[in-house]
Amino acid sequence: MNDIANDVLICGAGAAGLALAIELARRGVSFRLIDKAPGPFAGSRGKGIQPRTLEVFEDMGIVDRFFALGSSYPLRRAYDEAGGIHDSPLAEAAEASTFVPYPSPLLMPQFLTERLMRDRLAELGHAPQFDCELLGLSQDSTGVSAMLRSGGRH
Repeated sequence: MNDIANDVLICGAGAAGLALAIELARRGVSFRLIDKAPGPFAGSRGKGIQPRTLEVFEDMGIVDRFFALGSSYPLRRAYDEAGGIHDSPLAEAAEASTFVPYPSPLLMPQFLTERLMRDRLAELGHAPQFDCELLGLSQDSTGVSAMLRSGGRH
């Protein structure tokens, strides 16, 4: 049995788990980030980073990395009955302001988003532990214990 004391156990090393891990690392809270998958997700379940999320990434100190790899959304194409083509933006262009510093979403695949977040977490001295699954929890008067399986071992 391997006893490791942490304040927080994060199950899932996707974007949400990585965001929590980065924020805990920035604040000096001990944690362990696990994911039962054998490695990072290589595909993309989502491709858009919303303006408010960009503000969170700015606070994490990584928003510039997203703009370096991401792009604007492509134009929407519509065809009329006569066969004409009409291209238009998905949303009206807006100016950045103090209250809305990033008025438009950014197009970026999920695997790149998570890679940039893992890179930031590594800079903070942490990494997700893949191939590690939560099997159960138990609680007693001293705290909560998690039973994990890592690489086929308990």
